[in-house]
Amino acid sequence: MIVSAIEAVDFESVLLSVAGNDPFACRIISLYNSYNAELAFVDYWLVNADVTNECKGAIARNGTNFIVYLSDDSVNEEVSAFIRVAGASSVLCDDKFELDLYGGTSVSGFVLERSEPVEDDDNVDFGVPDIKAVYDLLVKCTDDNFTPPAFDEFYVDVNHKIRHNAIRIASINSNDGLAAVAMTVAESSNAAVLGAVACDPEYRKHCYGSAVVRHLTNALIDEGKTVYLHRAENANANFYANLGFKEIGRWKEYYFGG
Repeated sequence: MIVSAIEAVDFESVLLSVAGNDPFACRIISLYNSYNAELAFVDYWLVNADVTNECKGAIARNGTNFIVYLSDDSVNEEVSAFIRVAGASSVLCDDKFELDLYGGTSVSGFVLERSEPVEDDDNVDFGVPDIKAVYDLLVKCTDDNFTPPAFDEFYVDVNHKIRHNAIRIASINSNDGLAAVAMTVAESSNAAVLGAVACDPEYRKHCYGSAVVRHLTNALIDEGKTVYLHRAENANANFYANLGFKEIGRWKEYYFGG
């Protein structure tokens, strides 16, 4: 049974009680705390057992992009059928739960986790950068695994989520702009998902990328949050392993339409 968050009692607490520390649940909760369930472009649902009404999973929609948290007790046939008729252009979920979504393409990669701090770099000055400067660096570092959205869309979303304490950004400055940046793309009370890590090609031999990731993740861990990362299949394996991240599973994202 799929129940709207508007009808559910305490959506966030119910989901946390079932999911615990989970990167997909973290993404859903972070979006839920950023954008009210009554807004037209978002929706949130609990996936409940028919008989007991106990929560077994959750779904979030942001425009036509969906995030799914599933558990071993979820009825995945019901979730698949629901998403098939919901007009999704993309669906992000745990790769171990096979969804029957018909057609489209998919990409997958590794879910990484770190819950213990590592030694920080005391000789580097860290800051909180301007959003436009972050965007400019991301554009400069665009590759096959990440292409930034349009600036207006990026600015509005990031600015809104920062004001709602749903994400944060750390940076290292150079003489002519940003040398490196790392940001969370989602945060809940017990977890965070790291994303949008970039280092100016001119500064990659200075270890600034590693430094800013250590700084941000240590701050999150000091707050009692487990830090997750969705790494692309063939990207940056040694970089994140050297920073103490461990592979704990795989993610999959389905794409539909143009």
